[in-house]
Amino acid sequence: MADRDAIVAFCAEYLEVDRFRDVAVNGLQVQGRDTVNRVATAVSVSQYTIDAALDWGADVLLVHHGLLWGERTGPIVGPLRERLKRLLAADLNLVAYHLPLDAHPEVGNNHRLAAALDLSVVAPFAEVQGQPIGVIAEPPEALTVPDLVARLERVTERAPVVLDGHHGPLRRVAVLTGSGYSALDEAVAAGCDALVTGDVREPTMALARELGITVLAGGHEATERLGVQALGEVLRDRFGVATRFIPDPNPI
Repeated sequence: MADRDAIVAFCAEYLEVDRFRDVAVNGLQVQGRDTVNRVATAVSVSQYTIDAALDWGADVLLVHHGLLWGERTGPIVGPLRERLKRLLAADLNLVAYHLPLDAHPEVGNNHRLAAALDLSVVAPFAEVQGQPIGVIAEPPEALTVPDLVARLERVTERAPVVLDGHHGPLRRVAVLTGSGYSALDEAVAAGCDALVTGDVREPTMALARELGITVLAGGHEATERLGVQALGEVLRDRFGVATRFIPDPNPI
């Protein structure tokens, strides 16, 4: 049995939450019971992940995408009301980490995805409010686009969107999970042949072709599963809590 506040305090220090100016509220978002035996992890909070966490008997739901973003002043209605109602009625803690969990060098989404793709991180990438979030990584040997696609498919268990703008071997790859398409220019400026991200927008295809860079979009949710799972493992080892990842596949 562990103390909830001790877990939250540890995460704040371990993830260096205070370094980040984030649109999300990082840390405890909804207060539940004080003691913790089980921590469920998921990419995003939803009625489904809340119910799955409760079915397992979780005391904490730890997510990357929480409920609280920016300075909310609107009414608490609809899905937000129902999610809060369920969390509060069940005394389930909701804890969320956004940018700190993207950027962390050990459990961060981008470092973890690069490692899963058998790429070695060589430099930080994509600053947000002065803090790098993504990574630039290199394979031991140059890859073909089909090579990188196959590796990403093994990690995400889905076929990525491929915008093949670079004609030649891939020697330098930018990794920015989630909505990383906005860093396309920065990836090109850093000498990258490819960008691995979660999702893209309609203009990304023409930009990739004109900039000469290949873009692989493996899914926003699918590319951000690794961070919460890794953080859950850290909490299991440090606090002796049981952990379980709740998959909620999303085609986006």
